[in-house]
Amino acid sequence: MKVVLLLIACLTAPALSVAAVDEYLLAVTHDLPPAAKEALQRIDGQPRQLLAARAYLRAGQKLSSRWSWLTEDIRAYESSQEHRELLAEIAAVRARFEAANPGYSLYANTTARSLDLQLQRWNSNAAVGVIADRLQEAATRELALSTYPAQPDAKATVRFANFLREWRPIPTAAPLAAPGLSLHGRSRAIDFQITQGGRVVAATEVAKVRSVWERQGWASKLAAAMRDSRFVGPLQSPNEPWHYEYAPSARAVGAKE
Repeated sequence: MKVVLLLIACLTAPALSVAAVDEYLLAVTHDLPPAAKEALQRIDGQPRQLLAARAYLRAGQKLSSRWSWLTEDIRAYESSQEHRELLAEIAAVRARFEAANPGYSLYANTTARSLDLQLQRWNSNAAVGVIADRLQEAATRELALSTYPAQPDAKATVRFANFLREWRPIPTAAPLAAPGLSLHGRSRAIDFQITQGGRVVAATEVAKVRSVWERQGWASKLAAAMRDSRFVGPLQSPNEPWHYEYAPSARAVGAKE
């Protein structure tokens, strides 16, 4: 009889754990803005939903102000003076880069990244999936503690929300911002590529950071062109030497090299 009971417990534990995580995920996201809650519903699977919810909770009261633009917002921005200033700043960086690296140029994608595209990439990115699975495993262990009630009360909900905020991915952060929080969604981040004769020689590929961007010197050459610009960067975690944040209100002291 003991063997049978032990076997039943082993078989039902994973299901119960998944159900517990679902209950607590609903509890901690209950008060999120409608746009964030809708985005969560469009994310595939509990692990990726958990990872996105962590980002939304960490954003706190700034979540709505950081949220990606809607289509009409993007269209309005593209006809604004601020957008023209962004294009002028990119042109200045490109000119400095071309002068220092004859025969080479820069391509910059200035189109704001829609929420639909962010969701598509979040749902399909393998590295996001790996980190999300780790978070789900950690969340399952957290909720297995006897101090958590089966049904989340106010105190347990706050505790689990704090767990999500404080959890850190190892060894590095996810390669994508959670859907809705990408700086690309408000044209505040620009990815640069190195071109030669119209051909991309240094693309925005994580697998080529060391072999192309670092060993061939493109990371430092791009950083040099960014000095005294309104671009801050590059992104350090994850390591993306092509990714710079646009700060229109102040001229940057200088890009990191």
